[in-house]
Amino acid sequence: MTISTLVVGFGYAAKTFHVPFLTQLADFEINGVVSSDPAKVNSELPGCAVYSSLEQAFSSASFDLVVITTPNHLHSPQAKAALQAGCHVLVEKPFTLNSKEGEELVTLAKQAGKHLCVFHNRRFDGDFLTIKQLIADDTVGDVKRFESRFDRFRPNLRQRWREQPGPGAGIFWDLGPHLIDQCIQLWGMPQAVNAHILTQRHGGEANDAFEITLFYGAHIALLGSTPFEAGPTLRFALHGNKGSYRKFALDPQEEQLKAGLSFNDPRWANTPEEEQGKLHTDTSSKIIPTLPGRYIQFYQQLADAIQGESPLPADAKTVVPVIQLIELAIASSQNQRTMLVA
Repeated sequence: MTISTLVVGFGYAAKTFHVPFLTQLADFEINGVVSSDPAKVNSELPGCAVYSSLEQAFSSASFDLVVITTPNHLHSPQAKAALQAGCHVLVEKPFTLNSKEGEELVTLAKQAGKHLCVFHNRRFDGDFLTIKQLIADDTVGDVKRFESRFDRFRPNLRQRWREQPGPGAGIFWDLGPHLIDQCIQLWGMPQAVNAHILTQRHGGEANDAFEITLFYGAHIALLGSTPFEAGPTLRFALHGNKGSYRKFALDPQEEQLKAGLSFNDPRWANTPEEEQGKLHTDTSSKIIPTLPGRYIQFYQQLADAIQGESPLPADAKTVVPVIQLIELAIASSQNQRTMLVA
């Protein structure tokens, strides 16, 4: 069957991360968009129905899947409305702004018999898949220290909702969910968390930097982001008793999507040679080829799940712990102390 899809919001996330897959994969058909700018939608999706609200969309047509790409504070109420309308839901991260709402939505989805998925696409970054493989292969031995960073050089403020004060704004709610989710995928919940969430740019009204330490007993995970990192930026470092792996630069899929690169292009999802990670031991150094990224697989698994053939690529119930850790990190930063994980 073709999955009739409603896209809610038509900003950067929708146009970059969702519409390319929804239009390229035969399993999906975009039958509606909720947006205040019909001209912008129809310039990219000619003839597509455009609705001014979710309510108007649900009263005008029926949909199998609702993809929510709106600002963070709208994720929870819109996901709830879509589930209540009898639709499967894919919601952008962060899933919700508190874990109680997340648990309620997971329960509602189960009661409704619908799939509730969160767009944790970075579970399918090529460099993260490589990290998972290195750990599985015991390449660096017993892991002692893990670093995961998402740094940029953006010293000046920009006019966008993420940098304005309000619920769900700031870089921590933007990038923190990705980095925390990846750690949970690797090792589960930590024993404790210590966090510093900061606003460092002049005139900033929302947080723009963070440094988080997750304590796992035998090893620690250091997660962070800053707008003041110019030049090559570290993405991952994995240190163990056999050696160290370091990888600079981000997974290429986002930039390739922005550039409109065809999925059939041989460069698609492949890390350039100059950005490959390296493994260092006490006797040698060598390049570790980065596995191809798999954003297409995310959407294919979503289609297969809706059609009853596969587990979700990021089931919402696996994302509630991410929100719980975010809550603890915020409390740690506010109280300036390490928080134990229950």
